[in-house]
Amino acid sequence: MTINWEVVKPALWTGAGGVVVGMLLLSYCFGFMSRTTADKLASTRSEAAVIAVLAPVCAEKFRALPDAAARTETLVANKDYSCKMREAFPEALITLPGKTYTDSDLTAACASLILAPPKSASLKQ
Repeated sequence: MTINWEVVKPALWTGAGGVVVGMLLLSYCFGFMSRTTADKLASTRSEAAVIAVLAPVCAEKFRALPDAAARTETLVANKDYSCKMREAFPEALITLPGKTYTDSDLTAACASLILAPPKSASLKQ
């Protein structure tokens, strides 16, 4: 038995093209993503949510420190240098739960809350 390659070859190319088009449709049109991509996306979103919750707590605890004024001066002096901003914070304030290292995003969020001008209540008469 011989294989008629003139018939089989176009069918193979059509099948390969169909697989590629199917993969594109699954990923772009129907929102399908791989498990690792979904895990990375979920991790990023959950970490951002944790930072949003912990930043006000960090700012409140920072203001309650006995040497908060001196630390705030250090923070103001280094506000353009994110690596040096860490020096103004105690390590426990800017470490995410379950981690052993300080988090730069939490540091920046906490610093922005500390350096932000206080909000004043506006009364309408």
